[in-house]
Amino acid sequence: MSWVNYHSHTHFCDGKAKPEEFVKTAIDKGILAYGISSHAPVPFRSDWNMSREDVAEYLEIVDDLKVKYKDRIQIYKGFEIDYIEGFWGYTDSFLSDLQLDYFIGSVHYIDRLDDGTFFCFDGKPEGFFETVDEYFKGDFKKIIDRYYHNVRQMVLTDKPDIIGHLDKIKMHNTLKTYLDENEAWYKKQVEDTLDTIAASNAVVELNTRGLYRHDPPLLYPGKWVLKRIREKNIPVMINSDAHHPSEITAGFDEAFNTLSETGFKTVRALLKSKWCDVEFDQDGLKI
Repeated sequence: MSWVNYHSHTHFCDGKAKPEEFVKTAIDKGILAYGISSHAPVPFRSDWNMSREDVAEYLEIVDDLKVKYKDRIQIYKGFEIDYIEGFWGYTDSFLSDLQLDYFIGSVHYIDRLDDGTFFCFDGKPEGFFETVDEYFKGDFKKIIDRYYHNVRQMVLTDKPDIIGHLDKIKMHNTLKTYLDENEAWYKKQVEDTLDTIAASNAVVELNTRGLYRHDPPLLYPGKWVLKRIREKNIPVMINSDAHHPSEITAGFDEAFNTLSETGFKTVRALLKSKWCDVEFDQDGLKI
């Protein structure tokens, strides 16, 4: 029995190792199927997205790794693609023509600011709070509403295979409280978003990166959201969002416990190039 993982970032974006190093480590860890999903390009300067000029080389390398290691592990070619409403996403022909095995759809950028740049909430907390104060007059509800609106639009227009770190907008909340997840307006945003996902074919990932990179640890999404996901029969998978080979299964034990406690019996996996639901236990998929 073994785990799978479809969310990882290589040196082509903000990862810390070459794709083959991730593959070798995945084999050593007994991973059954591994997806490489570097941050896809965006049409503006970014410190962590891949450059457009590197895409062809990236895709070629992943295809070569598929062949080289085909007898030891299943390798899948993906991207984590940013959705920016009215501006960028998988529907752009540059991305939709790439013949990927799958892609993760994520919202990192919320609104365009007065200076023409896009507000990326997934960065240093001081930048997040400064931008909310300066551009949004401290209106955190507006930011959160916009975030979930964008996630729903992404599901409807881009139709991603996997929804990336669903409630990551909460990531800075432990440093300075701006969100009470028990408030009715927030629960409605989550419920509306889950209803949109339930009507699609998308999988929600249980992203463990906040467990091993955030203090205090965070799961995306949190346990109460996972419970609603199960009740709405939305499929899930465990991904580590690895930026270094040592992180490939980081946080999987706690993620397993959380899924088990929440009542999940299966996870969705891409195996032999087909999506399927597979039973799991503490050791991984029961295959």
